[in-house]
Amino acid sequence: MSELELGGRLPVAGSLNPHAAASIRILVRLHGHPLGMIDLPAGVLAHIDLRSLVWAECHGEIEDHLTRYHDTSARTIPESGFPDDHPSLCSWRSVLGGRRPVASIVINTCARSETLALTIASALQQDYPESQLIVVDNRPATSGLSDWLADRFGDRLSYVAAPQPGLGRARNAGLRAATTDIVAFTDDDVVLDPSWLGWLVAGFSAAERVACVTGLIAPLELETQAQVLMEEFSGFGKGFEQRIWDRDEHRLLHPLYPYTVGLFGSGASAAFRKDVLSSMGGFDPHLGIGTPAIGGEDIDIYTRIVLGGHQIVYQPASLLRHRHRREMSAANRQIQGYGAGLTAMLTKHVLSDRLTRHAVLGRIPAGLRYAVSPRSPKNARKPPDFTIRQALLEWAGMAYGPIGYFRSRLAG
Repeated sequence: MSELELGGRLPVAGSLNPHAAASIRILVRLHGHPLGMIDLPAGVLAHIDLRSLVWAECHGEIEDHLTRYHDTSARTIPESGFPDDHPSLCSWRSVLGGRRPVASIVINTCARSETLALTIASALQQDYPESQLIVVDNRPATSGLSDWLADRFGDRLSYVAAPQPGLGRARNAGLRAATTDIVAFTDDDVVLDPSWLGWLVAGFSAAERVACVTGLIAPLELETQAQVLMEEFSGFGKGFEQRIWDRDEHRLLHPLYPYTVGLFGSGASAAFRKDVLSSMGGFDPHLGIGTPAIGGEDIDIYTRIVLGGHQIVYQPASLLRHRHRREMSAANRQIQGYGAGLTAMLTKHVLSDRLTRHAVLGRIPAGLRYAVSPRSPKNARKPPDFTIRQALLEWAGMAYGPIGYFRSRLAG
């Protein structure tokens, strides 16, 4: 995975990733804004005109950016790139102006690791000044995390112990500890772009009833077959245009909406208005990794926000890089977990009240077609090397999800 910033002179194409064996994925940015992804066979890097290639692939996005933020236009990429003489014009600062609500970053973890250290370091390097950092330990009895954090980071963060397992419970512990109007959640296997938090906060200005803002998740690396497969299968990236979602004007014309998995964003990059999230009871403690339900706490809260009359904004300028699992065995477990989290969430909604039960059950035929039809958008995006065994694992997870949710409820 390589990155190309168009704000200056472009590098020699062959230098983007000299160690790429088969192919390379390039994230194209202009003044920090992600514009698109370009996939190329590694063998052609030494022979291409990079400026012409990027212009051909991203000229629409380049022109939109220049027109919107800089009142100018272009017909090609200059040799010197597009220097940013007025960086504040296209930053989150221009959106917020003098309004900068204090925000918290909550990192959920259950073990000390160098990947966690990288996540914390990137959180401490955010260019949004009004923020606090909270690390939630979901395995405090054995992690040794409290002393490790104190040694590595001193008093630059707050430590919160959440002894009862489950990602939903851990996120709620972070929510309770936060003393800010906006709370942003992420995981312990990511690297945050310096403006990640600023653009999440700016997203709340996109509409009147915004309760949640999600961001773009790009791969930190694509070095193994498992990482490439999960990037294609999971759909972390939701595109490069800001979107607004709600139950009225900004709804997707789809029979499953708003129970459309992955449409709104991913739990590793999401910020909420604390008062709204708290009034809804926070995340469901019976969902999430660490519970018998395995997952589903993020797609559940997104669905509840939309059904509750609030809005979700997807803001791709808020960027983080996720370290996908390197081993295929771990990827397979994740595939199965996604299936389980989906049906565990749906089971919870079937049991919630009569109107919701009717809405969910009425979507079951369309949902089954969406899950198994090779022509559905969900299955059409699966990579060619997605095996029958992996499809069976996903379906097995879906079959287990209701059982997992009931087990989680019985466990308390």
